[in-house]
Amino acid sequence: MKMKNIILTLAAAAFVFAGCTKDFENINKNDFGVNEEELSQDGLAVGGMLQQLERSVIIYRDGNYLDSDYQIMYNLCAETWCGYMAPTLSDGHHAGWDVNDGWHRRMFTVKYEYGMAGYTAFVAKAEPLGLANELALAKILKVTTMHQVADYYGPIAYSNIGSITNIYDPLDQVYTQFFKELDEAIELLEKVAGTGAKILEDYDLIYGGDAVKWVQFANSLRLRLAMRVSYADPALAREEAEKSIASPFGVITSNSNNAVIAEAGVRHPDYTINVDFNDADTQIGASLDCYLNGYNDPRKFLYANPAGDGNLHGVRPGITPSTWSNYKNSAAKVSAPNAAIYKICWLNAAEVAFLRAEGALKGWNMGGTAKDFYEEGIKLSFEEWGAEGVNAYLANNSAKPAAFADNVGRSNATAPSTVTIAWNQSDPDEVKLEKIGTQKWLALFPNSAEAWAEYRRLHYPVLVPPANNYSNGVVNTNQGIRRVPYPVSEQTDNPEGYAAGVAALGGQDNAGVRLWWDAKPFNN
Repeated sequence: MKMKNIILTLAAAAFVFAGCTKDFENINKNDFGVNEEELSQDGLAVGGMLQQLERSVIIYRDGNYLDSDYQIMYNLCAETWCGYMAPTLSDGHHAGWDVNDGWHRRMFTVKYEYGMAGYTAFVAKAEPLGLANELALAKILKVTTMHQVADYYGPIAYSNIGSITNIYDPLDQVYTQFFKELDEAIELLEKVAGTGAKILEDYDLIYGGDAVKWVQFANSLRLRLAMRVSYADPALAREEAEKSIASPFGVITSNSNNAVIAEAGVRHPDYTINVDFNDADTQIGASLDCYLNGYNDPRKFLYANPAGDGNLHGVRPGITPSTWSNYKNSAAKVSAPNAAIYKICWLNAAEVAFLRAEGALKGWNMGGTAKDFYEEGIKLSFEEWGAEGVNAYLANNSAKPAAFADNVGRSNATAPSTVTIAWNQSDPDEVKLEKIGTQKWLALFPNSAEAWAEYRRLHYPVLVPPANNYSNGVVNTNQGIRRVPYPVSEQTDNPEGYAAGVAALGGQDNAGVRLWWDAKPFNN
């Protein structure tokens, strides 16, 4: 759906939902049905809309969208660019830094036509009924969904959604709005959480309406976004981060409170992509190969199935098109994702621990030390995946990422880093930061949108560069894709909005432009 039409549709939806007169309601009242008061009591008015908002956070096959939508939005974009996977497709060079509008525009269009349209309809129905608590949940879900769009593209239409204008807000203003909305929602839901009440219990796919868990999730999300802006606006970042920790209900600290879709029959889209699509369209990436093999990581075969020789072998991004057939569906040579056990997880306790570790390293009040949170993050990840041997892993001060040995023999690469696992208090802060960033990347798997954003922010982990760079000089091979260009259609269908977005980016709309929060100096 084109952006101009999306905005007009959202505005029309709000008008239709809000435009009924009192006389119309009286004329159309059904004495044998349920009235608006009853709807507000049992959630029928907005329960289905809540599920739409939850399903829009990470798209999967849900009756509205397909696993192929996930493939286009995540697998061929962030999942590849963050080093988790490598596509073995013959119809594009996304893995080699040559972005394809047919793929990268889908994050933009789907999140507006499904996520933002759902939010607008939710507000239009809930506000007249005075459903303040339900609106708070919707606001949290809006931020959860739309920060992915902002982190893909940069400036986006956000503050004026629901009107007929669609000028893009600069990214710093979008983040200011994110924090404002989270602050408002948390303040309200903390009061609900204190009573033990539940919200839309029969509809909530994540926490069954548990207000305490929703507050913890919202605080954790606020901490995530605070850390995202830490190089661009350190004062704002610290304020929002410490506010999350100071909340009486705190942040997520247990895997039992991870934000995971719990809908019957749902499996992670990577399973379908690898098992059902065109003889294995995606394989484990070379960067995961280097870190998991080099560390002899006990999570290795929980993330990936072994190749035919019993080992883990990845695929380097940017392989020459003529060689794809050597990797595709080669069980004896490369490793497929072990996606049968993947969960659709938005945010987990391990990520929160690593965020707190980084905050503590900066001197912020995170409620503990960087070392303790770093080690807790690793322990939580091992627990989440059912991996054994965490104590030996934490004590390992010698294992380093391995060189990449292409099992097909065409695209070898040197080890991407020399970073070890064990925390050494005497290490420089930058070394400690690399440890935190690397282990967080491993623990985020397979949450690729977040992993790619954090890789761009921290520059960690150091990834295996693509075998070939097809960007014609637009993207620095060693720095990777920094953002996604806007859909080409925006240049003609929404020229004013597009122009505002490009201007806020500094005048260039390409994959090498750094976003506002991507402000850390490069090491090379």
